Amino acid sequence: MSKIESITADASIDPRELPGFESALRIIAGAATGKEEKVFAEWAREGLRHAIAAGIEKAVAIDRLDNAGKAIGLSADLRLQALAEAAISAEQTRGAVNAIFGDLETLPTSAAPVLSLSTVTPVAWKGTEPTKQGWLAHARIPIGDLTLFSGNGGAGKTEIITQLLIYVAAALVDWLGCTIESGVALFLSCEEPEHNIRDRVERICEHRGIDPYNLPDLHMVFPDLEATWLVHAGKDGRLMRAPLLDWLEAWIAQHKPRLVVIDSIAAVFDGEAVARRQVRAFLAMLRKIARAHDVAVVLLDHPSVRGMADGSGTSNSVDWRNSVRSMLHLSDPDKDDQDVRVLETKKSNYGRSGEKVTLRWGGLTFVPDNLGAASPYRAVAEQNVDDLFLRLLDKRHAQGRPVRPSTGRGYAPAEFANDPEAAGVAASAFAAAMERLFTGNKIVTVFTGPKSRAVSHIERAP
Repeated sequence: MSKIESITADASIDPRELPGFESALRIIAGAATGKEEKVFAEWAREGLRHAIAAGIEKAVAIDRLDNAGKAIGLSADLRLQALAEAAISAEQTRGAVNAIFGDLETLPTSAAPVLSLSTVTPVAWKGTEPTKQGWLAHARIPIGDLTLFSGNGGAGKTEIITQLLIYVAAALVDWLGCTIESGVALFLSCEEPEHNIRDRVERICEHRGIDPYNLPDLHMVFPDLEATWLVHAGKDGRLMRAPLLDWLEAWIAQHKPRLVVIDSIAAVFDGEAVARRQVRAFLAMLRKIARAHDVAVVLLDHPSVRGMADGSGTSNSVDWRNSVRSMLHLSDPDKDDQDVRVLETKKSNYGRSGEKVTLRWGGLTFVPDNLGAASPYRAVAEQNVDDLFLRLLDKRHAQGRPVRPSTGRGYAPAEFANDPEAAGVAASAFAAAMERLFTGNKIVTVFTGPKSRAVSHIERAP
C-alpha cells in the first residue's frame, strides 16, 4: 500500500476524529519517517478495535493491518508483537492469534495471551494412512526437517556436500552409497567464495561425466561477508529475522527446492551459540520453513575443541544436536592414509544411526572405498553386476540404442533392469555398478550434437 501524503501520523491526530478501520489503515500508510513503529503500534490497536466493532472478520483485519505495516518497512517481528498486543486488547485469545501468526513463544510475557490448544487421540487416526517419512538421502538426510553436518575445517565437508548438491540437481539417484531424491538444490555459501565452489563443481562433474554448464537446477548464492546473518539477537535475547532469512524463505517458496545447504552455522547465526533458548528458537525458525515447503535443510558446522577431541562432532550447546533430527559427521584424514575419511551418521531420529561409510580421495573427488570395506563375497557379487552392466552396455551400443547416465528416458540402470538378460538384478544395483564403473574409469559420458543442445550417453572408456 502506498503512503498517503495528506495524512501524517505525527501524534496530532486523535483516533476519535477519524473513526473506522479504513481510516486506521490510511494513517498507518501515511506514517511520517522515523515514526512508523509508534504509529503502527497505536493504530493497529485502534484499527482492530474498530474492525471488531464493525463485524469485520478478525483474521482478515489482522492480515490487512500486517500488510500495511509491511508496506511502511516494519520488520516481521515488530509487526507481530504490535498485532499480538492489539489482539490482546481486543480480547483475542492466544489460540486465535496463533492460528494467524504461528507460535508466539518468543514474545515478552506481557504480550502473550492465554494459551489454547486442542488435543489429539488415537481415535482420530483410525481409517487413515500414516504419513511416511521422506528422505532426501535415504536414512541420512530427512525431507521436511533439519540435518547437521559437522567436521573439522579442511576435512572435506564442503567437497562432499557439493557432491550431494550436484547429484540432486543432475538426478544421479546415488550419493556415496545411498539413494537420493532429485530436484532443485540451493547452496547458501557464506564462507567459501564463488571461485572455490566453481572448482569443486567442475571437478565433481568431470568425475561423473556431467556437463557442469548444463545444471539448471543447481543454484548458488554468495552473500556479502558482512551480510550473512539469518537472525540477530536483540539486547533482551530475543531473535529477530535478518533480511537474508526473508529472502531465503521467499526463494524456497518460489522455486520449491528439494535440498537447501547452509554453510555455515557460525556465519549465519548472530546469537549466543551456547544459549539454549536462542539455539532452539533459531532452529525452530528453519524447521518451520523446512516443513512448510517439504525441503531438506542441511546446516554445516564446525565442532568444538571437545567435539574434535572425542570424535562426537558436537559444538557449543548440546541443543544444536538435540534440536535437529539427523546429524552427519566427517572424520579427519586417517593418520595412516591421508586420502581416507569416514562419513558417519551420528544421529537419525527417523532411521538407524551409526552407519559408517569409508571414503577415499579418487583424484577428482571423494568416492566410497568399497573394496576395502566389502567382504570377499560382496566384492564378488558387485563384480558380477559390474560385468553384467558392461555386457548390456555393449549390447545396447551394438543395437544403436544408447543409454544415459541421468534419470529420465534412456536411464541406464532402469533400461538394464528391464532387459531379459538382467536376471532379476534391480535398477538400484545397476545404479551402484554404474557409480563404481565411473569411479574406476571403466565407462565415460560422451556428448553429441551442438553445444547448446548436446545429448549425453554412456560408452566404455577408450
